[in-house]
Amino acid sequence: MTTQDRPVVCISYLASAELWSVPKFPAVNHGAEIRATEMSIAADGPMVAAVLAALEVPTLLVANDFGSDEAGRRVGHWLQQHGVGATAVASTDYATRRVVVVSDGDHTRTWFAYLPGVADALERVDLSSIATASFVYLDAYQLIEAAAIRVIRTVRAHGQRLFVNLGGIPLSDALRHELAGYSNLLIQTNIDDDDHVEAPSVARRLLEWTCADWVIVTTGRYGALAASHSQLLTTSAVPVEVRHTHCAGAAFSGGLLYGLHAGMPMRRSLMLASASGALRCVRDQSAPLPSLHDLESLVTLLARPASN
Repeated sequence: MTTQDRPVVCISYLASAELWSVPKFPAVNHGAEIRATEMSIAADGPMVAAVLAALEVPTLLVANDFGSDEAGRRVGHWLQQHGVGATAVASTDYATRRVVVVSDGDHTRTWFAYLPGVADALERVDLSSIATASFVYLDAYQLIEAAAIRVIRTVRAHGQRLFVNLGGIPLSDALRHELAGYSNLLIQTNIDDDDHVEAPSVARRLLEWTCADWVIVTTGRYGALAASHSQLLTTSAVPVEVRHTHCAGAAFSGGLLYGLHAGMPMRRSLMLASASGALRCVRDQSAPLPSLHDLESLVTLLARPASN
């Protein structure tokens, strides 16, 4: 079995996501009109798996189970619709966990997560699929840090390539300890648009604290960078009319992993990632995820020299 025949294993929590759009966040003790609602998925790992499935990469989502309630039926339909194979199953004894994401007219987001028992469930999931993975994608959020540490130890035991998504949180001492000395590693994080000038220093610190091959930092409308111990690569954000930003970072990760899984150099993979993140922002939640043709067409269009 070649590397490209082996699956990318994505490990994260699984929940139903409800997206609310308001014109402006209200002041304390005041309200706001909800202009639109959409249903989607959380967290990033399920969306990464769906992006990869749309790009015809063998993928497996390892996550907590969900319920057989209405929210759970939506989750199950979403997984089936996007061709995501998952260890998670519907259970009559389990209520589907939920996340509400509220965004305003400036695409600033605030989210509220109802995830009781998820951390414990993830600490018990079967990790045997890691042994045959080409890549392991891991959401290393603080909420599920204990489960993430278990995954890291398993990945290290098998020597697999590990892609750790910090989701904008600092690298904790516990994660830093577990990742120490492991070079078969990529780390992705994000910072706010207004802090984009700090991206190189964020990448340098993560490189100093770990032996990662690459650190990738996304900065919203200011694009992204990828830094190794010898290179610093940047890509501009694709200029699009942003409809929403839910899971844009996950779509970016999926595009990046597609390129790396296919053996492409980091610069090309970074461009595909930027295109994937941008197309996620312009399509509604029920639209198909981008195909490889969609991504390559956008990259080609951006690479054309401007005409006078």
